[in-house]
Amino acid sequence: MRIPSLFGKSRGAPPPHPEFFDADGETLYAVGDIHGELHLLERLVKKIRADVERSQTEGEKTVVFMGDYVDRGPDSRGVLEYLAELDIPDSNIVFLRGNHEQQMIDFIDRPYEKRRWLEWGGDETLASFDIEPLIPTAEESEFINTAKTFGEAFGGLRKFIEEKTVLYWQTGNIVFSHGGMDPSLPVDEQRPKTMLWGSENFMRFGGPSGFWHVHGHVIHESPGIFGNRIAVDTGAYKTGVLTAARITDNGCAFLEQT
Repeated sequence: MRIPSLFGKSRGAPPPHPEFFDADGETLYAVGDIHGELHLLERLVKKIRADVERSQTEGEKTVVFMGDYVDRGPDSRGVLEYLAELDIPDSNIVFLRGNHEQQMIDFIDRPYEKRRWLEWGGDETLASFDIEPLIPTAEESEFINTAKTFGEAFGGLRKFIEEKTVLYWQTGNIVFSHGGMDPSLPVDEQRPKTMLWGSENFMRFGGPSGFWHVHGHVIHESPGIFGNRIAVDTGAYKTGVLTAARITDNGCAFLEQT
């Protein structure tokens, strides 16, 4: 567990951060973008379970998965199946939706229109379901057939994505969203596109003032606090490092799994 000693660097002036953490007395864990890295996920959850069980860990416990469970890494199917069945004793679990989950669902429904998903990691997801990838110049009918096969193989996991994932979650003055929020809008008036895909304004200026904003989506060399942003995406599929933030009323620290 590591507590950052310095604020990370960000483009432009860092946004002001709240003077304190209000986690409503809870211990919160925010797991960064997994992208098909099942073995890292299993080991990190083991660490979180151990921390939850410590007598020093007080209050309710909530584990928030920050989205982007699929694509790019080798076992998107395994990750989704693991998360869909996950139970952490004495803990609530929240699943956020990332842009990659949204792209995957969109591909099933509109395969030719949304075929670029395959270039953004969809090929690896299809492979995890034992489905052959397509070449970019394939006929529209081939995309339609592949999406149909994938949709059938996907089965109940689609229900997990559509019914269990949310765009943001909040407790106290801490807000969790995959891509972040528009600093010019209140938390409860955010656009889905921003929370899924992020924005330049969020990276430069942070989210709506008065809150800590925990997010994934943009890879950081190290997890850190940047103004009122808490960044937890350390590029697991590239770096072999999956990160979780541990947040309480006393502050924020990080758990890293390699």
